[in-house]
Amino acid sequence: QNKFTTTNTLGQLVQIDTKGKLSTKKLNLTDKHRIVTTSKTLVSLTENTLKIKSRNVDLDYGNYTAPKIFYLNDKIYVTTTDLQSKKVYLFDSQAKSIPNFPVFGISAADLQNIDKDNGLELITKSDSKTIVVYKLY
Repeated sequence: QNKFTTTNTLGQLVQIDTKGKLSTKKLNLTDKHRIVTTSKTLVSLTENTLKIKSRNVDLDYGNYTAPKIFYLNDKIYVTTTDLQSKKVYLFDSQAKSIPNFPVFGISAADLQNIDKDNGLELITKSDSKTIVVYKLY
C-alpha cells in the first residue's frame, strides 16, 4: 500500500505514506504488543490475544514469541510459540487453528516446504541442540 507501517506504545497503528503523510488508528493494544504485517495482513499479539486481520484468538497466558506470517501454497499461515508451556501454535488467515496444533517446541517456528512434495513442514527446536520437523498433511 506504499506505506511504512508500525505501532507506538499507545497501541496505535502508525502509517506514513511516501509523501510523508502520517495517519494513526487505535488498535487497543498494550504497550508490550508485537505486530507483523504484509501488504494485506496485519497480525498483532497483545498479552494473550492474537489478532489475525479482524479475528481474535484468546490463547492461554504465557510468554509468546513475536508472531510470524507465512504465505505458502496460496494460503496465509501465522505462528507463535509459548516459551513458557513450550507449545507452537499454527493458524490460518481466518484465525482457525490448524489440526493437530499446538505441538511441542521451545523456539519461534519456521514454516516451509523443505522436500519435494506439496506438504509443508514446521521447523522448531525441541531443546538447545536439537531441531524438530513436523509434517503437515
